[in-house]
Amino acid sequence: MAGKLLSILACLIPLAAVVSSGWAEDLPAGGVELVDATGLQFRSARPPERLISLNPDLTENLIALGAGDRLVGVSDFCPLPDPGSAERLGGLRNPGLERIVSLRPDLVLATREGNSPETVSRLRSLGLPVLVFSESNDFSAYFSFLRELGAVLGREEAAAELAGELETLIEEVRSRGTAAPPPRVLVQIGVPPLVTAARDTLIGEMIELAGGRNIAAGLSPRYPAISRERVLAEDPEVIVVAAMGSEAEEAMTYWRRFPELRAVRNGRVFLLDPDTVCRLGPRLGEGLELLTLFITGRAAGGENR
Repeated sequence: MAGKLLSILACLIPLAAVVSSGWAEDLPAGGVELVDATGLQFRSARPPERLISLNPDLTENLIALGAGDRLVGVSDFCPLPDPGSAERLGGLRNPGLERIVSLRPDLVLATREGNSPETVSRLRSLGLPVLVFSESNDFSAYFSFLRELGAVLGREEAAAELAGELETLIEEVRSRGTAAPPPRVLVQIGVPPLVTAARDTLIGEMIELAGGRNIAAGLSPRYPAISRERVLAEDPEVIVVAAMGSEAEEAMTYWRRFPELRAVRNGRVFLLDPDTVCRLGPRLGEGLELLTLFITGRAAGGENR
């Protein structure tokens, strides 16, 4: 039955592309036109009412912008304030296409890095409008993404407010100044292997904003594995483990094996909720505040702790 549904919809591609409520030849006032991460032009006459999000970052931002009640389907990894408010559709790389089609979305949201090109192409071939965003490697790119998403959803004011709050926090952190020289920092985001963030990543920018020097800045790729020998040679003064639960316990046990490291010797190995630095969303402000506290011993506003 599911296969028949896909076959029928494939035959209706031209009609679906014309009559989809999210698209228009001549945009009315308030309409949106942009080029997405796949290079395709997206045109929307009005904000979508039935949304599917295939990426946790997108879902978190949708909810933060006040559009969570429009979600009819999400990936298995997406956060939901009400667990039963939207249907779970499978993994990031292999969501259930038949279930997506059956939900009749006005718009499907995906990311270039997190979702497979095959999934996006297949959904588009079935006549579904799919808007693809790219990963933000710094705060400037995140603010641009947030404002674009706000425009698509008709939530421009909410997007401007959310971006403004984070921009204000960043300026507060910058105005505090940094120590000379800045302390050497390792942010661990994988156990095992020991994975970190290099230059041209949001985490890398957050380390610098928070007053630290990223010991992995010169490594490649952007999220490289780093050897124990490299960490011992760099001797970080602060180690931040972005992990929870058993992974966090495993990491803390691991670092206790190296009392010769300055961070271990001085009790400056910290745990951090990975969603505050790894998930592109409103909790990045919380992550930046905590990194600032861990690295400098002062809160973002300058208060000593």
